[in-house]
Amino acid sequence: MRLWQPNEQSRNVGYIIHKGFDYPKEIDDQINQLDISLVTKLHADKHTTRGLNTFGENDHRDFEYIHPIIRATTDDFPDDWIRSVKILHLICSPERAIEIIDQWKQRETDLNASNKTKFLWEPLPWACLPENLDRIYEAIERVDIVTPNHEELADMLGLKFDAVVSSHLNKVKDAVEHCGMQFMKRVSKKNVVLVVRCSKYGAMTLTTDDKEVAQWTPAFWNWKTDGEHVVDVTGAGNSFCGGYCYGYVHTNGDVRESALYGAVSASYTVEQIGVPVLNDDESWNSGSLPAQRLDILRNRTCHFE
Repeated sequence: MRLWQPNEQSRNVGYIIHKGFDYPKEIDDQINQLDISLVTKLHADKHTTRGLNTFGENDHRDFEYIHPIIRATTDDFPDDWIRSVKILHLICSPERAIEIIDQWKQRETDLNASNKTKFLWEPLPWACLPENLDRIYEAIERVDIVTPNHEELADMLGLKFDAVVSSHLNKVKDAVEHCGMQFMKRVSKKNVVLVVRCSKYGAMTLTTDDKEVAQWTPAFWNWKTDGEHVVDVTGAGNSFCGGYCYGYVHTNGDVRESALYGAVSASYTVEQIGVPVLNDDESWNSGSLPAQRLDILRNRTCHFE
């Protein structure tokens, strides 16, 4: 999200840090360089939350927490953030999404907030199970955008993505669209967006306005020709969601443009191990500017085979 808020606009981005006793100073240095709005919570008796990503064949990813989670809550947010935050990115189980959003809306009511926050929900991978489907749909009734990856979407439906691909003549595009359309059949709330993050294949979007028409957004780096630019995909999904959030607000809910913003954001994250490097001129990784990549991506299509 910070990519799209240069210079004095950087404070429009808010971030809450929960620091355990082992919080690394170098992370502080990197975050402080971004000059964003911060709220810091100290936990002297806890480890800082850490996770382990394990990557396997066919873009499969496993994730686990190394230490117990320090949970963020709605109470962590100052009153002025509740009044002013335009969109909130949640990464949690359906139960937590329901709890957080209900509490957030209650605080909006208590504070007479004229601004009503939008919610993008990224379900935790291990919550994407068919036995959780009723709760998942209950959470979706509260959000504006839900964004699993392609494997998580299939898992929710009790399917294995590789098997779905096989049943669709090994066409990834058809497999993702099949899962997406099946998933959207039970979504009753209006104006809900499903964005399925599909790694090197880009992202697919469906909306409740037209559940049968899929829109595809390519990844910025072409997996056939630009492999040298993709060093580490850790965090690419989070970056995509942050960029999507900015695009959704900036374009007043244009789902195609929002996905382009997300894809550009992810393109900087995959170029190195760790976070992108912010330069003095507000460029990143000494590469082209975000706006330049956005213009390039608008004229591209997805490649599947």
